[in-house]
Amino acid sequence: MKLNVAVVLFVVCAVCILEETRGARILAVVPTPSYSHQIPYRKLWTELHKRGHDVVLVTANPIANMTSKNFTQIDISGSYKDLQALNFLKLRFEGVNWITFTENYLFDLSTTFAESVLNNTELRRLCAPGSNEKFDVVLTELLYMPSVPALAYRFDAPLIGLSSLGLVAIHEHDLGGFVLPSHEYTWEMEANTGSNLSFWRRLWNYVSLWRITYSIYRDLIPRHQEIAEHYLGMRLPPLTDIARNTSLIFVNQADALTPARPRLPNMITFTSFHVNENPAPLPKDLQRFLAEAKEGFIYFSLGSNARSADIPMAVQQVFFDVFAKLPYKVVWKYENDLPVKLDNVYASKWLPQQSILAHPNIKLFIYQGGLQSTEEAVNFAVPLLGFPILADQDYQVARIDTLRVGKRLEILTVTREELDSAIREIITNKEYKERMLHLRDLVRDNPYDLTDNLVWWTEYVIRHKGAPHLRSTLAGQPWYQRYDIDIVMFLTIVVFVIALKLVNIVATLAVHLYIRFLSSAVQKQKIS
Repeated sequence: MKLNVAVVLFVVCAVCILEETRGARILAVVPTPSYSHQIPYRKLWTELHKRGHDVVLVTANPIANMTSKNFTQIDISGSYKDLQALNFLKLRFEGVNWITFTENYLFDLSTTFAESVLNNTELRRLCAPGSNEKFDVVLTELLYMPSVPALAYRFDAPLIGLSSLGLVAIHEHDLGGFVLPSHEYTWEMEANTGSNLSFWRRLWNYVSLWRITYSIYRDLIPRHQEIAEHYLGMRLPPLTDIARNTSLIFVNQADALTPARPRLPNMITFTSFHVNENPAPLPKDLQRFLAEAKEGFIYFSLGSNARSADIPMAVQQVFFDVFAKLPYKVVWKYENDLPVKLDNVYASKWLPQQSILAHPNIKLFIYQGGLQSTEEAVNFAVPLLGFPILADQDYQVARIDTLRVGKRLEILTVTREELDSAIREIITNKEYKERMLHLRDLVRDNPYDLTDNLVWWTEYVIRHKGAPHLRSTLAGQPWYQRYDIDIVMFLTIVVFVIALKLVNIVATLAVHLYIRFLSSAVQKQKIS
């Protein structure tokens, strides 16, 4: 009898919890017009919809064939033209690093991307002062667009942040985390991070990262404050306060691929949501080409934001010459007509990447270091050769090189000998494949389903109307207090003053003794 009562109570409690989150209304916003920023979260949106929630998704890449009345998509793909106007390969060859890119390009781009959301007709209707629209939670990307999270304040809803490429320093700082300029995780420093760096390199990292962080607080955030207040038609608290009120942050990163460091208590990680374990069949002509690859084949793609056709012709010639002499076939995502005829190369403007990586004859993936491409390569256990182009790609390729599941080369300076040697080393040395298989097993070995975990945490925030107890209490502290720099400076000054006083005492004593010595010597001379 007691057991039956316990079971009934358990069922009642479970039903109550389900009722609290059943049919919640969710606003999800991913402003960046890049496919790699959109697809990591698609599985989360569709799973929340399956659980009975009403989802409104603001996206630059609407999900095809999604016609449910409880799943509304607001298309902001018009902002793609601004991103596609940039030639990232040209910027790489001009030596534009991420810090410079942020100041010269990203500040303006972030404004454009944010306005594509806040000035959207459908979203403005939802946000209109007289509307009765309600949301139970707002999930939004946090990438340099501080005006977009203001939607959570507008709807008086808890905020969950999203990041598809690891946390950037400004958001780490806002949320109370530790900004570590020279740590491998700090991808804004590109290839200049690592262990045991010289003092001068660490000094450069420190000054560069804190300078750009200061510029964001001084220039970017006030600009977005005006944008948010203009389009939302209301006075807002400081956007930094809204950001610090983030309940959770969902970050797309595999722990096995990420260098360990102090982590925020409200950060939830996941990986490989977009990977399809059973990719669609290959086109017949490509399938036939790969079936004939008796020695195996190489896949080469620079992703969706960089174009192989934009590589300077002198560097392209390096690839042409090396590929022509290889015993392997090559599948190359090349956006124009290939300027040379190579019998062992299949070139196309678009290629089904996951279907290619799943092919049993593949030997190597040459890529730009994109996170989603890295996740796909790990899932299908394909060794990598990376040529980073922009943003976090230097960091991703550096990790691949550190884990010894691939190699890193620099597209600015690559030679025929380097390229040929790297390709043959990775393909013929079976240890690369073995280490990639081990890495795949590490990434897949999780105590729970990662999608269910993110759904549970989303519903947790809905049930409890936020999760302030999970936020770092360091978020409200000035940076110098967070790192005890004021204490270090005070103690340094105290030690300096004490040392100076001791030196003064010793010097005074020495002068006094010296004078006495001279006086004594003079008296002796007089007596003699």
